[in-house]
Amino acid sequence: MRAQNWMIEFRAVSRANMFRLLKTEVSTKSKYQEIVIADVQGFGRAVFLDGLPQSSAKDEFIYHEALIHPALVANKSPKKVYIAGGGEGAVLREILKHNTIEKVVMVDIDEEFINLSREYLYDWHQGTYDHEKVELVHGDARTYLEETEERFDVIIMDLTDPLEDGVSTSLFTTEFFSLAKSRLAEGGVLCMQAETVDITDIAPHVSIVKTLQQCFKNVLPYQTYIPYYGLAWGFVVASDHDIRPRFDAETLTQTLKERDCNDLKFYDSESHQHMFSLPKYLRDAIADPNVGKIVSDEQPLIVEPLAEGEKGNS
Repeated sequence: MRAQNWMIEFRAVSRANMFRLLKTEVSTKSKYQEIVIADVQGFGRAVFLDGLPQSSAKDEFIYHEALIHPALVANKSPKKVYIAGGGEGAVLREILKHNTIEKVVMVDIDEEFINLSREYLYDWHQGTYDHEKVELVHGDARTYLEETEERFDVIIMDLTDPLEDGVSTSLFTTEFFSLAKSRLAEGGVLCMQAETVDITDIAPHVSIVKTLQQCFKNVLPYQTYIPYYGLAWGFVVASDHDIRPRFDAETLTQTLKERDCNDLKFYDSESHQHMFSLPKYLRDAIADPNVGKIVSDEQPLIVEPLAEGEKGNS
């Protein structure tokens, strides 16, 4: 919601995050979503999609390093990576830091947003859309996996929230996770953003974890605080192989060193330990059969912002 020089994100029924916009560079609507790129006080250049904060110059490295590096470390020698989504290009930037990478296929449905990111979000992508190892596809990420016979060492799902009638809703289901698993090579790993782990709104994260558990033998949820969101945010890494030994502190540190990942600003063995040490309330929620649900095409996960009529006079 826009209010004069403010962007207001209403969350649940009890609170809202407010962002002061110093300068709006882009305010438009593509075929798929509303796009705002603006300079925000305290956060610098920032992105909102459908009114929801996506990433900011100040702290985007936290989200993107948290999403990418555990999954790549979990695989012994990641050469081919598939990205579902990935809009701003920072996912590409982080993946290409690993010197084992030979090919990255990124499938994002919104070409207009990609083009705007090229122009206004260089610090995110740093030219990696056009890297020789990158194949950039404008299309549906699920359809691409259905039609390809290619196998990937790592699949990264950098998706927008599963809004009703949104572009990402079909990518949070048992059917999609099973499809993604079938496109993983031996030892393959899937990793995704998995909604907030805020104690007031925990069911969507738990649903994602439980749905992945229907498809993969090893499912490891983790979380970290994202200042731009004002929330702790959840992620999940999954594989049919036991990836825990890859996360041993010495192994993790040595892996990053061998792969020339020397310029990370957030992720290392200490941050990893913090992210994967879940608070008890979250562990209890995941273990509780009454929290969350198994998500399917027929029973999708919908994370819906408050309707205008529910926002009162704010």
